[in-house]
Amino acid sequence: MKIYLKISLIFLSLIIINCSKDDDYGQSSSYESNISQNTYTPPSSTTATSITQYTLSVSAGIGGTVSTLGGTYNDGTSISITATANDGYQFTGWNGSDLTSSTISITISSNTTIEATFSQISTLTVGENINFIYNLHESLPSEYITEFNTIMDNLISTLPTTQQTWLINPDLNIYAWNNSSNSPYTDPNGNAMQGASISGNGSSFWMILEIPSDEFTNNSMHRYSVIAHEYFHVYQMSMSENFAAPSNDPNGFSILWLSEGAAASFESLYIQQYYGTNYFEEGFGWVDISQVVNNPASYESFDVGDMNYAGSTFMILALVNELKKIGFSEEKAFQSVYKTFWESNPNDTNWKTKFEEVFTISVDSFYQSLASYSPDMSQIYPSNSITIQNIINDNSSISLSITDTPTSTESTSTESTSTESTSTESTSTESTSTESTSTESTSTESTSNSYNISVSAQSSSNYTLSGTDQNGSVSGNDPSITAKVGDTISFDINAPGHPFLLIKTSNGGTDSNNLVDGVTNNGASSGTISWTPSETGTFYYICEFHSSMLGTITISE
Repeated sequence: MKIYLKISLIFLSLIIINCSKDDDYGQSSSYESNISQNTYTPPSSTTATSITQYTLSVSAGIGGTVSTLGGTYNDGTSISITATANDGYQFTGWNGSDLTSSTISITISSNTTIEATFSQISTLTVGENINFIYNLHESLPSEYITEFNTIMDNLISTLPTTQQTWLINPDLNIYAWNNSSNSPYTDPNGNAMQGASISGNGSSFWMILEIPSDEFTNNSMHRYSVIAHEYFHVYQMSMSENFAAPSNDPNGFSILWLSEGAAASFESLYIQQYYGTNYFEEGFGWVDISQVVNNPASYESFDVGDMNYAGSTFMILALVNELKKIGFSEEKAFQSVYKTFWESNPNDTNWKTKFEEVFTISVDSFYQSLASYSPDMSQIYPSNSITIQNIINDNSSISLSITDTPTSTESTSTESTSTESTSTESTSTESTSTESTSTESTSTESTSNSYNISVSAQSSSNYTLSGTDQNGSVSGNDPSITAKVGDTISFDINAPGHPFLLIKTSNGGTDSNNLVDGVTNNGASSGTISWTPSETGTFYYICEFHSSMLGTITISE
């Protein structure tokens, strides 16, 4: 009985199922409606709540890995991604995202592609040159970029900046752009870069060069000089830990006229040397000399409002002039201002003591001396022949100059060779055979002389020379030069656009086969070219680009 009942129930169930299936094909009944409602509703609900999906693509640049490569995710899904730097690299950011942390969370709302970026960690080696990284914006004219590279090459070779422990990072980025492009760069803190400065954040420094567009239109020299100005600040930082310190550091240095005056006068010297333009004259149009001489101490503060640092520049040139009065050569005076003072590592507390130690005069006495200066700034312009190379590389002593007059010191130095030569020649004439070896040695030394000749170019027709040679004075346009074997001739070149070459034959061109052997820095348009001839003959100097700029050098025994 139980078995029969079970079979009957199964049979009844089959009938019900068959009826519902038939109803699906169009038979109408209240029961069909019930079934239809119960079976149709779930699919209908699924369609109404369908989820949009997006693709996330994650990659890692050279130097690291990421925790996920992405995939396809429902809209609104939150994904955590971690970037891990390899040894020797550091995480720098995300391309495709403004997030800056190495671990980020992204909520998927669209197709997204991001890349983790890394940079190689540079090893700071004290004493090595700072590595400058150029970020030159496409808004800059191509000719400016070319000149920028030339200026940086000149500065790095003549005024090397070295890595120091206090500089933190051996790399220094330079960001330059035409201000017609609105702030294309942001600093590591996320702030738009503006103006011209050296900035830092405790882990690195960077140089900002925002060049006004009208400086390109008007061919303003400032578009070039500002490079030298800011580079000089890096030079100061490489020599003085206190100068490189943050502005709020109690051991920092913040004396306006010494820090900015040095940089501003340096940039003018650079323009004078490499472009033949008196940039000092242009700058002094902004200065009220009476304000400086009446209250020089006010120029210790950045609050004074020193337009284009003209007042500070005046004080630097006046300081150089005062140093010359007590026996410093012009090169040594500038070297003391540009190099020696910063090497003493002054700060806001001890700077007056350092000042007196380096310059041998007190700050107060210098300030008092300013009262004697007139508005005629031409009286303290640097000489046209002075070069940055000679300033930085000057090895002359000033100890004797402080007790003697400058004229006496320079005269003694200049005349010593001449005196020794005369004495030796007399001894050589009267010497006996037993003293011949000693006499010959002395005689050899006495016949080797050194000559300095300044070289400039006012046109493409001639070089203008000024200096001395074996016969005395050398001056004028393309004059002849005479010397002996073993003499040293130093040419101080200030002829932008006119590379000065020493060649063997006048009609042999300027290729390497015709260049004089043993010449240091042959072909320079600025700096010092040195030659100690080892054989007799007739040689020539010539401009690499203008054959009319030609002169003769005669070397005898």
